[in-house]
Amino acid sequence: MMTGTKYLACLWTVVITQAGFVCGDIQFLERHEGESVVLPCVVEKRSTPPFGVYLKRSWLRPGEVLFHYTKSKFQVNNSSDKNRTSVDGDPSLHSVNVTISQLRVRDTDRYYCEFLVENPSSEDEKIQGTTEFFLFVNPDAPGSVDMELVETCAGGSAVLPCLPSHGEGLAPVEGVSVKRQRGMAPVEVLYDWKRHSSSNPSSSSQFHLSSTPSPGGIVFKLTVQQLQPEDSGLYSCQLFHSGSPDVSTSLGRHVVFVSVQGDRCGCSSYPTLLYTLSSAVVLLLLLLLAAFVAIYKCKATRKVKSRPQAPIYEEMVGVAPHSRKLGPSHLEEAESSEYRNCPMKKSCPDNYYESPSGALRLKR
Repeated sequence: MMTGTKYLACLWTVVITQAGFVCGDIQFLERHEGESVVLPCVVEKRSTPPFGVYLKRSWLRPGEVLFHYTKSKFQVNNSSDKNRTSVDGDPSLHSVNVTISQLRVRDTDRYYCEFLVENPSSEDEKIQGTTEFFLFVNPDAPGSVDMELVETCAGGSAVLPCLPSHGEGLAPVEGVSVKRQRGMAPVEVLYDWKRHSSSNPSSSSQFHLSSTPSPGGIVFKLTVQQLQPEDSGLYSCQLFHSGSPDVSTSLGRHVVFVSVQGDRCGCSSYPTLLYTLSSAVVLLLLLLLAAFVAIYKCKATRKVKSRPQAPIYEEMVGVAPHSRKLGPSHLEEAESSEYRNCPMKKSCPDNYYESPSGALRLKR
């Protein structure tokens, strides 16, 4: 019992230790050109406060955006961004807010904060903030594009809704087009028209189109399979129902940002996994405790049954059972043995009732 409990405790410790790395969430932010955005950089409080913080980009234009040293002015990597960037707070307080105003389309990217903590014995520690940001700057008018965020792991899949290009929801589907934007302009990764084959046969096996009836008509969805981190980007799926296909090079009115996690896979499902493991461990401990109680009660019951308590009268009878049940022959043997302790020709001095004749001689 104790061995199993210790094993579960050690297993749970390993799970908590391995899952205890910084597993930041991804926050989706959609803005339009000319607007502003606030990126809150937060790190868990530590005994040694940070002395600096970086704001970095990690997708379209990887690199440093700015660096803020404690109790001093921040420095931007691109001088043209200085007038539209501001920082509120101090890294030593474990939190700063970075504001970027007059947004442009080229500001679309993934952003994250990296705090620096001094380590006297070795190289300074670099700790990533608790939240990662995906900023999408839309060049169109507000409300013209719907944005959605989908997170998955390497080797996983993502489901994209496919909408008609011109609203012909009831017309027969004749083609599908999937565009992906990872750079400055969208690229068509799948084009399938019923009169022509796919324009990218190598990637056609990665996409699967399915349809589901609904009260408003048939709903089409596209599943992108076997995704890798380099497949992260903006996706748009459009259906063509009649006439000639749409030859536009822009994304559709519904855009999905697919974020494929690599070495940090499982971050989004970490709370669910933690709760599941917690429930499993608690259930196992309860089962082991119930089994231990049942075994203990069973052993105690068997011990009582194997050694019953004898009644008092039986114990008294058992003190000298043979002396009470001796037959006449045994009594004779006992008497004869008693007399054999004395000399054969001399009577025992204390026995005055040895024989009647002896008693008469004493009277004379």
